[in-house]
Amino acid sequence: MFERYSRATPLGAYLEEGRRFREEGFIRTDYPPKRDEVLWNPKIMRMPREELEKIKTQRLKAIVKWAWEHSEFYRKFWKSKGFHPDMIKTHEDVVKIPVLTKKDLRADLQKNPPYGTIMVPELAKYIHFVGATSGSTGMPTFQGWGRVELDYFEEQQARYLWTFAGVKPGVVYANYLNMSGFYSWGPPLVETAMWRCGATAIAGGGETFFTWKDRHMLIMKLWKVDVFATTPWLHRWIGEQAKLEGWVTPFKVLLLHGGAAAEKTKEKLMEVHPNVEKVISVWGTTDGHMAIEPPDAPGTLVFWEDTQIFDIVVPGSYEERPEGEPAGQGERGELIATLLTHYTMPLIRYSLGDYVKNEFICDPTPELGITHCRFAELIPGRVEWMFKVKGKLLFPIVVENAVSQIPDTTGAYNIVVYDDNMDKLKIKVETRKPIPPPPEYDKEAREIIARELGLSPEDVEIEWIRPGESVWKGYKLQVFLDERKK
Repeated sequence: MFERYSRATPLGAYLEEGRRFREEGFIRTDYPPKRDEVLWNPKIMRMPREELEKIKTQRLKAIVKWAWEHSEFYRKFWKSKGFHPDMIKTHEDVVKIPVLTKKDLRADLQKNPPYGTIMVPELAKYIHFVGATSGSTGMPTFQGWGRVELDYFEEQQARYLWTFAGVKPGVVYANYLNMSGFYSWGPPLVETAMWRCGATAIAGGGETFFTWKDRHMLIMKLWKVDVFATTPWLHRWIGEQAKLEGWVTPFKVLLLHGGAAAEKTKEKLMEVHPNVEKVISVWGTTDGHMAIEPPDAPGTLVFWEDTQIFDIVVPGSYEERPEGEPAGQGERGELIATLLTHYTMPLIRYSLGDYVKNEFICDPTPELGITHCRFAELIPGRVEWMFKVKGKLLFPIVVENAVSQIPDTTGAYNIVVYDDNMDKLKIKVETRKPIPPPPEYDKEAREIIARELGLSPEDVEIEWIRPGESVWKGYKLQVFLDERKK
């Protein structure tokens, strides 16, 4: 697969790196494993911390040097910010690199379409797959995947699918993520990881669910899907609908993508899907980052340190200084990420915009013994999703936890954000009660929400809507309706 070319050329050096990843065991090649193997890649997943630290340092130095030498964008960007690759001595020096934002990428894209100058020109002609962000805030940003990036990403997927979700030969897996719009976790990546695991893969396409819901529900019944991957909200909708139709979903494992699920939401999912044994949160980005909730360390997210480095800064602080202001230990801030194995289009110290606590757990997980570090909490959302009510900073996931406790609701809701600091929480909630519901029902619901959010019931205003009337965007519930003036 990875032919030998002269390392004197960018293509040769790139392919040689991919071959070395395989030879050193970072990418498993003898797949699928025997069914009784617990870990997909025990050598790497249980690698001693000292070795992991060395790997991170080696790879950070290598990718920074590569970007400086082969990407016109990085040379100009870093020179303008006073950064040089020689400043990197260990992986901890990643915080010296200037922060890259989507705004920076979009400016380059507009001047130099379609990929901008960030792409390594000699590798751009060998791209196998193109992924893109949603573009909900303007022009989408694109990520080019060559064979090395694809090979490693499929390895990363297989690690958690085999080990956490039990995706093995004979298991039926249904991928109901987005399959269109350049979405990078669609068939070219996730389904190929399924084949490495030896599983049967169904590429459902979550964005088509409501158009063909009868067809999709039939497929789930006929194929007796074991592992089902989609958003927490679509998981809930399908379970509720199956109950109304008088049948029980066959799923044993639910993989939650597209947004963190509140704890009460997970409990509801277990109720509406009675056969479920595991509910696992999966966080990821279009560019190839990922972190997964290990079954033996629930509430945390493990990430593969041989492929990525994370650090956390005070939101927006890189506008004052290029490298940003590091968030304090235990404080929440903006997530900054570096991909260590993406050479075609390097993404180094890139602002992902997610809001997360600056706390990592690096002790092995208690049962599986995975040594890679974990986020100490699930990632609650993006910085741009934060909103204030009576000066109190809130996130949709906190509201969702409250809505899930209200009787006779579907779990679907839309938060209406009309100002930067609102005097009331305005929210639309689906209910099975008559519209309008009894006053005592509305009062109880406002009390539940107020208690969870630390507000007064008078600070909560609910617009009750019928099942199916909430706003969705494809397979994602549009939890955040932004009515602020832009």
